[in-house]
Amino acid sequence: MAMSADISNITVPRGPRAIPVRKGRGGGVIGLVFIAAAVVAMLQQESIRAAEAWLMATVFDGILGGASYSVDDIIFHNVGGGQPYALMVTGLCSSAVLLTPIAALAGVLFLMGRIPVARLMPAAMTALVIVSVSNAIRYFMIAAAQQSWGQQGFDLMHHFFGSFVVILGFVAAIIVLVRAAVVRKGRAVPGRRGRRAS
Repeated sequence: MAMSADISNITVPRGPRAIPVRKGRGGGVIGLVFIAAAVVAMLQQESIRAAEAWLMATVFDGILGGASYSVDDIIFHNVGGGQPYALMVTGLCSSAVLLTPIAALAGVLFLMGRIPVARLMPAAMTALVIVSVSNAIRYFMIAAAQQSWGQQGFDLMHHFFGSFVVILGFVAAIIVLVRAAVVRKGRAVPGRRGRRAS
């Protein structure tokens, strides 16, 4: 026969408590750095264009026909190889207009503090590399087409195929950042299965 008992003086053992563990984030300062970099990229666009022109001239000189060199933001290529050509890195064609929004978005994600730095930093750097490389590929496509087909090649690559490559790269960079920012739910947590009562 079951009877009630006084358990006021009995210490009831307690199970292990779940201690919340805060993952290292510390993205506040990094976020400010990324936002500051986005602002500097727009303010120093002229210097960035000149650096792009020098870099692409170096690439052209080793791959395309003729010699290549840069003066400020203008790339001269196919010099001594027949018809010389010149490309100007304008403000709208510069990588600065691609790097700025990507860096700003990454900065905002860092400032939110919800994503571990170890997860977001590689994504942010990868996104910046993607937009830079895609724009460099666009420059190369334009110069190669210009040497092969003249003004028609320039127009074709500059307004259509080259722009498509840049847009594709920009979208890919956004996807990389968004995938890093999304916290997937519903993952099975190991070691948290309950035991069946025997």
